[in-house]
Amino acid sequence: MVRDKIKAKGTKSKVEGLAASKDKSRDVVARTGLGAGAELVDGASKFLASYGKIIGPVVVLLIVTFGAYYFYTRSSGESELELRNKIEKAAQVEKLDELPGKMEEVIAEAEEEGMLQADAQYRYAIRAFELLDRPYKPEQLTKVIAIQQEYLDKHGENEQHPAWAKRVTEMQAALKADLEFLTSEENKKLLPWDHHSKPDKPEPKLVGDENPVVVLVTSVGKLRIELFENEAGNAVKHFVSLCEEGFFDRTDFSAASFSNSFAPSGPYRNATVIVAGSKGRPVGVELEKPTTAKEGDDVDTVPEANPYTIDYQGSGTRAFAPGSIALNRDTDDPMRARTEFFVVIEPSDSLIQNFAPLGQILDGEEGLKVARRLHGANIYYSYVEQKRKDTKYTPRVYYDGWPVATDKRDKVPDPVRFSKLETQVNNDVNPIVVIELEKGDIVIELFEDVAPNTVANFINLIEEGFYNQECEFYRVEGTGTDLAEIFEQGGLRIIQGGFDQSQSRDGYNYGIKNEAVDNDKYKQHFGLEQGGVANSRGTIAMARTNDLHSASTEFFINIKDETQWDNENSPYCVFGEVLYGLDLVAQVKKDDKIKSAKVIRKRDHKYVPQVKYQDEGSYVEKKKVDIPPAKDEDKPDIGG
Repeated sequence: MVRDKIKAKGTKSKVEGLAASKDKSRDVVARTGLGAGAELVDGASKFLASYGKIIGPVVVLLIVTFGAYYFYTRSSGESELELRNKIEKAAQVEKLDELPGKMEEVIAEAEEEGMLQADAQYRYAIRAFELLDRPYKPEQLTKVIAIQQEYLDKHGENEQHPAWAKRVTEMQAALKADLEFLTSEENKKLLPWDHHSKPDKPEPKLVGDENPVVVLVTSVGKLRIELFENEAGNAVKHFVSLCEEGFFDRTDFSAASFSNSFAPSGPYRNATVIVAGSKGRPVGVELEKPTTAKEGDDVDTVPEANPYTIDYQGSGTRAFAPGSIALNRDTDDPMRARTEFFVVIEPSDSLIQNFAPLGQILDGEEGLKVARRLHGANIYYSYVEQKRKDTKYTPRVYYDGWPVATDKRDKVPDPVRFSKLETQVNNDVNPIVVIELEKGDIVIELFEDVAPNTVANFINLIEEGFYNQECEFYRVEGTGTDLAEIFEQGGLRIIQGGFDQSQSRDGYNYGIKNEAVDNDKYKQHFGLEQGGVANSRGTIAMARTNDLHSASTEFFINIKDETQWDNENSPYCVFGEVLYGLDLVAQVKKDDKIKSAKVIRKRDHKYVPQVKYQDEGSYVEKKKVDIPPAKDEDKPDIGG
């Protein structure tokens, strides 16, 4: 049995149950000590007793209304989502001719449903622009302009979508300008352009100190570009030569603008640029027809990537502006550029951090109007409008497979063996020679301005074929090919070759003056008075006896710094430096043969040194020595 009454200890009076009153609903209120709460409950009870019959139906009506609204809005949301999916599905066609039938059907449904009319019409206008063929065709432009006008007529004043109207208006203005260009009588002679058409390339005007101007004839207009030759000489020569050879002919600008306004990083951050020139028609490269082409098909050849790069250049003083052009950096080596360039539509501070302007589009606003329409434009052909009369537009380039700069040539050189290169003449740069070994080539630049007679002697020996006859690296000091290992080891680390001077060869019993002695130009070049090192890693020097002026045919290559050989009283004359193949030098073993030596670049004069023969007392011009050509051991004996 459960007790509901408790008798208090120490009293005889009876106590009611634990509830504060018999009204159980007021129990909590009473225990809080809030009398106002009790009054509220009492008031509510009386209100319900008086109006309960009216409130009940009202509450039921509210619930029913809310439920109806919920199910209605849910149904409407599902209908809107279904219609949006239909709009997007209709826009996914791949050809412009197929788009009107699909989109007009869904636009009619949107009008019937009374929802998403502006959305459907806007998607129609944008998708029509996206499906335009590049280069543009007048009939397609007319059709898309009409579709965009329909949107503007119906929804151009819609306050909910002002950005949509602005975007469609700008697109339509650009397309109208393109249509005007394509249909003008003046430009019809350029269109259509195919690989059978003959380009109208006028002879360039020769000027004095004015900058070169190149012209890109495109499907949206002529683009005239001034190039900053004084600030980016070699890059300008490169770009001019590409236009002269027709590299850009029948290529395209990218069909998309690179706009990174919303990107937190990237080389074009907050800028809009349009790219062209990644592939083209490189000189010396044989182009092929598409593999899908059948015999007799009227198709063009497939462009190829350029086979060389240049050192990246541009103006270091000019800012980027609308209409600036710049070379893109090579994807494999950001310190180099190939042929890809970009046109700036909207500049940003990030551009100058990553690139440098090469030129600027001319003709003011008219030129910029053409630039803004370049996405997807076809380059019919390019030509040079003007260039400087005393400049040879032959750039110094790095052909793929080897890092030695050379003048651009009509035939792409072998990327493996430098010794197969033809000899170039260039008075503006140092000579370059190649020593061919069984394992590869060592490419050496010679310091003609520092040690002219030593260089003359070395080139003379090479041109006479001296090193092609039984010459080897007969002395190798030190071991190891790892750079740290080379410098950690004590002692010398050199390879010495040529013909051992302890033996004699007819015609070579002479010595040359040591140009490391009392030569201010030599000291300045190597910074010897400021602690510099002439006989440093990778340099080539003449070997000799104890006689300072006894060097003749032997040379050595330093594989580590040898400061002791720069001693002012007994220096060894450095006359060049290895440009390529220093890793090969470190691998040379004693008695490795020199297969051949060749001059691949020199200046326009004879290389005949002043020498002192052993039986003569003064320096004279070296006498010519006729050396029979080396036998080709690889050639089979086919004698009778």
